[in-house]
Amino acid sequence: MIDVVAVTRPEDVVVDFLSVLDPGSGREVHLVIADRGAYLKLPAGVPLAGRLAPLADLLQTSGEGAKPFSPGSAADAIALETGDVRATVWTHSPADTRSSRGRWALDLASALGRAPVRHAVGDGHWFQWKSDFDVRLEQPVIDAKLDFVNTHCADLLLLGEEDENALVTRRLHSVERFFDADGDERARLFALMGSMSSDAAIVPDPWEFAISAYEIERLDATAAWVRAHLDPAAGQVIEVGACEGALTRRLLADGYSVDATEPNPAFLSRLESLARLHENVEGAVRIHPHSFEELTTTRRLTGSAYLLIEMLYYGQDLTLLDRFPTDRLFVSMDPEVLAHQAWPPAWSVEQQLDLVTPRVETVVNGRAYLRKRGSRGILLRRR
Repeated sequence: MIDVVAVTRPEDVVVDFLSVLDPGSGREVHLVIADRGAYLKLPAGVPLAGRLAPLADLLQTSGEGAKPFSPGSAADAIALETGDVRATVWTHSPADTRSSRGRWALDLASALGRAPVRHAVGDGHWFQWKSDFDVRLEQPVIDAKLDFVNTHCADLLLLGEEDENALVTRRLHSVERFFDADGDERARLFALMGSMSSDAAIVPDPWEFAISAYEIERLDATAAWVRAHLDPAAGQVIEVGACEGALTRRLLADGYSVDATEPNPAFLSRLESLARLHENVEGAVRIHPHSFEELTTTRRLTGSAYLLIEMLYYGQDLTLLDRFPTDRLFVSMDPEVLAHQAWPPAWSVEQQLDLVTPRVETVVNGRAYLRKRGSRGILLRRR
């Protein structure tokens, strides 16, 4: 049996996988260091200090001129070097907050095919994890971890916490935690961590709108809120950032005619599938690929109201709201974020209400759980 630790950088082995490197298991260990293009074989029986030495040597080099491993070439190297011997591959979590590690883990696991893969929880502090295998490090191993970091990673200790390579306290685990996942779970974990980017679209329904009790309550409450203020006969409703149409479906069921906009190509394709289901209903839904900014400049759509539901998290220029050709804006956001928003002078707040309160909820088949922050609606009227 061979343990293969496949990581993006040399220090990752020590930070997240030192328990695997510990020779107490009696196994041969292979190390795949992607950014250095290095494949190291550590025979069984080599003491921990001896296993750490080649990693220290790698950190003394800049890596300039190295040919890095891609996930595909790493998978090929693992298959070649382990041969017919059974091997477990240990790598990062697809939900690691360090996005480069998450992408590496997702792509490597896919490239490995049927080889068993075990993921380190790593820097997964946005979630609480249901792990499958935890190792409490004994004091000599903790000492070895800290000594290695202080001796060989001094430059990484100087980095600010926002840098994904910074060695901050929360990343220097005294308990190393690991979990197993199938391909769908990996992709969903990665999509959740990429929820503020285009990576969210790699799976259908990444936020689990169809099955999450919290999300269903939020969407139902949002539709009811719009219904309480806006007659469906008043004209088109413009839904900005409609994603895959979870709210759109509810609006259509209430009799609204909707212009749904979505700039992400993958989400747009799924939204267009929804439109095809309603293509025989005159004027029920029209789909547009426009972004928030495009809707305020070159692609303005006239409607009885604009809906900006859970989408003003991307640093949009709120002065552009003045350019929407409507007198009503329905906005919903995390209450804490909403409290710090300053609306342009042309708009007055007609109503605020809580659509759904915070809740702790599991995600990805119970793999993890987290606090969902609640949603507050605010109705803006043009003065």
